Amino acid sequence: MRILALALLGGLAVSCAPVASEKTAERLSEIEIKVTRVEQKAADLEGDIEKTNERIDKLTELISELRLEIERIKLKLGITDRVTSVRKPSTIPESEAEKIPAPPSEEQQGPQEEEVVDSETAYKKAIELYSIKKLYEARNAFLDFIKKYPSDKYTDNAFFWIGKVYQELGDTAKAESVFRSLIEKCEGGELPDCNKLPDAYLMMMRINIDRGNTEEANKYYSLLIEKFPTSDAAVRAREQKNLMGE
Repeated sequence: MRILALALLGGLAVSCAPVASEKTAERLSEIEIKVTRVEQKAADLEGDIEKTNERIDKLTELISELRLEIERIKLKLGITDRVTSVRKPSTIPESEAEKIPAPPSEEQQGPQEEEVVDSETAYKKAIELYSIKKLYEARNAFLDFIKKYPSDKYTDNAFFWIGKVYQELGDTAKAESVFRSLIEKCEGGELPDCNKLPDAYLMMMRINIDRGNTEEANKYYSLLIEKFPTSDAAVRAREQKNLMGE
């Protein structure tokens, strides 16, 4: 009887083996299908991120060109945007210029611009150089403007466009340094007009987004929305957040 029972158990074990193998194979197949689906979703997400980044780059470039055109039109009409706040007059010491890197060689600088006598003409010439993408010459013109007119209504603009020049030259570190300097001067009340302060916050937000520094990016975003909630820069910041799905 015992021998018969063992024989029956052995037969049952043999008959169960194929069933267990079949179930294991089905489970592996299910897992492989799930892995394939996850990989496809990851690929789709990566493609969406690339498309979003391309859209952001194109929008940023378009906005930059439009802002520059607005700047030129305002100059022709004699219009300035002002951020109303109490500012104390100041002068920028010679050491301040050292924060902005020295000019390149004469080959890079190109021909020197003729001397100008008033701040609006000087600023207009610098803007025109930037608009035709003579970046080194524009940077030098804006730097000269800051030295000659350290507390003019366009001084903050000059700082901002120097930062933009460095961005277009691919030197994000120098661009960040200039934008930060502008922010510090405006927040410290060292400039009489700071209509470019919202844009400086926006640029710092974008620089830190590109670096993956979310905490720092959110800091500048919060400052922008809190201080200038209805500004063009705040609108663009919100649009970028929406594009990023935040």
